[in-house]
Order: sequence, then C-alpha cells, then structure tokens
Amino acid sequence: MDWDNLKVALAISRLGSLTQAAQALGIDQSTAGRRLTALEGDLGTILFVRSKTGFALTDAGEAAINQAIEVERRIDRLRDAVTPSETGPVGTVRLLGNHWTLDRLARTTMGPFLAANPRLDLRVVTLTPRGRIRGDASLSIWFEVEPRESEFAIKLGDVPYAVYCAQDADPQGLGWISFYDEDSNRPIVTRAHKRLRARGEPLRMTATDAGIMLSAVRHGIGKALLPMCLAEEHADLVRVKEGEPDLMRALHLHAHPDTVEAARIQATIRWLRETFHTVFLPKSGDHYTTQVAEAP
Repeated sequence: MDWDNLKVALAISRLGSLTQAAQALGIDQSTAGRRLTALEGDLGTILFVRSKTGFALTDAGEAAINQAIEVERRIDRLRDAVTPSETGPVGTVRLLGNHWTLDRLARTTMGPFLAANPRLDLRVVTLTPRGRIRGDASLSIWFEVEPRESEFAIKLGDVPYAVYCAQDADPQGLGWISFYDEDSNRPIVTRAHKRLRARGEPLRMTATDAGIMLSAVRHGIGKALLPMCLAEEHADLVRVKEGEPDLMRALHLHAHPDTVEAARIQATIRWLRETFHTVFLPKSGDHYTTQVAEAP
C-alpha cells in the first residue's frame, strides 16, 4: 500500500473535496483522483461517497482514515526520533487564522522563526476549513472561538483595541466603520461598536477584515475600533479617546491532540507564545499611551 495514496485520502477527509486536497498536497487533481482510486482498489472498498457538495466518508472510509491517522502519527514520531536536535524540526505546519493576524506575524517575527528552523515548511491559510481537522499538523489562531471536539487550546493573550480616526478629521463629525462577520457566533466586536456609538452617529461601512477597516479610517471614511498594534504603525491615525483600551479580545491557539506533541508543532507553539507581546500588543506598553485626537 502506497503512503502517497493514503495521504490523498487523509487530505480529502480533512478538506472535504478532491480539488482542495490536491492543492494542499501540491499535486494536480487528476493525480489525486488516480491515487484515491488506487487506494480503494488496494483495499477493495469505497472510502468516500462522491456528491456535488463534496466527499463524505463511508463506514469503511472512517475506519481506514482512523488507521491512516495512526500511521501518520508514527511517521511523525519516527522523523522526530531520527532527526538530530541541532537541525531543528522537519516538516509542514499549516497555520490558520484571520488575515490581519497572519499578516502581522509575517511582517514581524515569522522571518526570524523560519530562519532559525530552515527545515520547517509553514503554510499560511486565511480560510477556515469547513470540516474537522483530524490529526492534521495544523495550528489555528482565532478570537473568541471555542475548541471543537477534542481540540487542544491555549490562550495566547488579550489583544487591545481602541477607537481611531484620521489625524486631520473631526471625530465627532465622523460616522462609524464596523466589523462584520456573518459566520461569527460571538460578535463581540459588533456589540462593542454598538456600545461605543453615540445616538445618531451613522454606520457608514462594514468590513470583514481589520486591515480593510484601517485603510478606510486612514482615508477619512469614518472612525473604527481597531487593534492598537496595527493602528499605532500609522502616524496619520490618532486615538479618539485616551485611557485604557476600549476592548480586549482573547486570542486563542488551537491544535489537534493527534499532532500537538510533534516537534514541528511544539516549535511553532513556542514561537507564537514567546512573541505574542511583540506581535499583538502596542509598543506603548501597559499604559497604552498613544497620540489622541484633539477635541474640536
């Protein structure tokens, strides 16, 4: 039995489609299809029910994937055992999260981390998988998201937010730019905006990414609740009100217990935990003192 064929089945079970599985493995869709057919031929059974909405595991497929996950774990343990410690962790880690959080990591501490771990392949994904990530060497960083099923989760820290506007704008004359996530079941930012908006202040725009909101604020479209670590990078933005942050959001790290002990996962977790303050807290420190918009 070919391990490459098993990897295709694992990828399909995690991502739900042949196309996404092929993309994740870096092969074309026809090759992935041939490998799945070859695996089903070797086993003498159908592993997935094909439909317009994707691939669903059969009972035989469920049993096969559970065993394939165990094979994957043993291969990981073998790789870690024979890899000299001085060479660092080896293999691929998928890192999932919001666009702005992953972009922030790429612009700050990701370079030194990868330079220190030259045999690590970090795959950054800004879309949430629809299906359960089963045994995959993946880490996710999300705000206010409960762990799914038996996921391993830790709190990285609290990210401070404050209301900002363009430097040359009158904050009292501006409408609001608000975060909107139609998939969110814990709309903490939306509730914070409602709390902060004064009666009669219009909502001018909504967006699903803090980076887009930041650009809109810089161009005078309105004021918005933004991550302080992002806003302080721009001299043309000022805080509307001084003092403590207007909102603190808990950022959590999620991993699957099947792979959380792998050397490459542990190395990535250490990096995310040790650099949280550098990446996600404002440089102004505990007092959160930044430039404040002057009252009109």
